[in-house]
Amino acid sequence: MSDNSVQLIKDRLEIVDFLRQYLKLTPSGKNYKALCPFHKEKTPSFMVSPDRQSWHCFGSCATGGDVIAFLMKYENVEFYDALKVLAEKAGVDLKTTGNRDFQSHNALYSVMAAAEDIYKKNLANSSAILAYARERGLMPETINEFGLGLAFDTSDGLTRALLKNGYNVLDIERAGLTMKTDRGTYWDRFRSRLMFPIYNHVGKAVAFTGRILPGNENPNIGKYVNSPETPIFQKSKIVYGLHKTKNNIRQANQAVLVEGQMDFLMMWQDGIKNVVATSGTALTQDHLTVLRRLADELVLSFDNDEAGQAAAERGIDLAGANDFSVKLLIIDDKKLKDPADFVKSNPGRVQELVRGGVSAMEYYFHKYLSPATDSKI
Repeated sequence: MSDNSVQLIKDRLEIVDFLRQYLKLTPSGKNYKALCPFHKEKTPSFMVSPDRQSWHCFGSCATGGDVIAFLMKYENVEFYDALKVLAEKAGVDLKTTGNRDFQSHNALYSVMAAAEDIYKKNLANSSAILAYARERGLMPETINEFGLGLAFDTSDGLTRALLKNGYNVLDIERAGLTMKTDRGTYWDRFRSRLMFPIYNHVGKAVAFTGRILPGNENPNIGKYVNSPETPIFQKSKIVYGLHKTKNNIRQANQAVLVEGQMDFLMMWQDGIKNVVATSGTALTQDHLTVLRRLADELVLSFDNDEAGQAAAERGIDLAGANDFSVKLLIIDDKKLKDPADFVKSNPGRVQELVRGGVSAMEYYFHKYLSPATDSKI
């Protein structure tokens, strides 16, 4: 895109007003200061210059930049993703830009949004799968708010629908929605699955998780299938649900971290509005970096099995290394395999469970010095 477009965005977004959406700024001479959101500190070292329309951390970060650089770093998004968000805020039309990279990213966002709409219409027209989602505990409002959908039961239903709507098959493939066969035909990546859109941290659909439908279970087929990594989706950087919950996390100074989308959705609709999920992938440094900018406390709530406990213990180590205060939720009933099961079986009690989160030391004591193990010591 032209330098003029970038400059126009920066000219229209006054940096002090923009950063006030994220930071508590206080006057400091002709500048403004704040606690740096990128590292922990007690004395403000983050300075904002209205004259230069720039920011700089004079603490351990020793970094700085303009509004674009701030949004990239704060939301953990790429340049073109940040620019798209800022262009919308500034009222700048980037559709006519001649930059190939931006056009490429924009095409992927467009095809993902179209796929989301198609999947949502499929679900709305399937009373059986809506009943299944309801049986799992999901309310209609939750289904609508988080864009759940239904993949076609044919091999190329989505591909054909997108082509009919004018999308390029190469963009559909690059978005991870279709796969080219050896015969040169295209097959949908997701078939006969309940679809969960994955949004980036500024609310754009960038990927999907598909859950196998009842009656289709097969030991040779994964229960969950995720989108591959694409130019707009890196799974290690995306925290599911953060586009909805980041303000609540900041206000509570606490993030509740679960594994799967169902765990997230059930906790969300039962009143836990500061929850996020890893979408079933391993917890990463990028996940924690984003969350650490929003909260001091991390509450881990993983699956109630050996794999979940192993993930929790890894999470304790990673979170501790990022200077989080760490707590864990303990579900004593072993018949309940995850937080979603707990919410469904105990409606209205999940907030009590979160308030009763235990420290890492208490967690280890509970696990290794339970009555059964204590008797052996």
